[in-house]
Amino acid sequence: MRAVVGVLKSALRATNYAAVGRVEGFARPPQLRTFGAAASSPACWNCERKSVLKQHMICSDCGHLQDVDAAINYFELLNFPTNFNLEGQQLTQRFRQLQTLVHPDKFSNKTSREQTNSADWSSLINKAYKTLATPIERGQYLLQLEGQQMPQDNSALNKEFLMAMMERNEEVEEAQDSAALAELNSQIVRELEAMTRKLGSQFEGKDLAGVTGTLVEMKYLLSIQASIKQKQQSLLGS
Repeated sequence: MRAVVGVLKSALRATNYAAVGRVEGFARPPQLRTFGAAASSPACWNCERKSVLKQHMICSDCGHLQDVDAAINYFELLNFPTNFNLEGQQLTQRFRQLQTLVHPDKFSNKTSREQTNSADWSSLINKAYKTLATPIERGQYLLQLEGQQMPQDNSALNKEFLMAMMERNEEVEEAQDSAALAELNSQIVRELEAMTRKLGSQFEGKDLAGVTGTLVEMKYLLSIQASIKQKQQSLLGS
């Protein structure tokens, strides 16, 4: 393994490091709707009135659950300002409140359209919550709202960081016990926490190039963390 790492390091020094590898998991984002201060609601499918929707989902005139709006801003859906920094407990609380409103069990005796809408809204609320609850997913989503795309390669990284990641992978491969792996994981957890704080500052400063670089670095660290957990499970099973 050390010989392989040595060869890769030499290649990084001698060639354009952007061509060494690709960062997986950053697919081209879908086209998202631009959101203004207030979006006009379509007419209710039941009463045919245009009214302000309760929680973006329920007609305020007749109380029927509307068709799902798949393009809705996740922050607006969960009643948060569109900012990177948010309070995790509040997010979880609002997620549970929304799920209580649209839970399929509450619509078992309703029309087939409302039953379908209930399942669709419940799925979308789950997706929105999972996206906003994870710093790296939340950061990528905010970039999409800004019309930015994640790079398809490692061009946002420098050679030193890439070589450091190779050495980290080597350390994981050579770790002989759970204690060593736990220490490696603790280091990564601390670095991810620091990067999350950094992302908050970068978003506040509108430093989207910096945000992109930090997100790519987080992706590498999360990949190594996954390797650690996989090896820990392997040691437990042996």
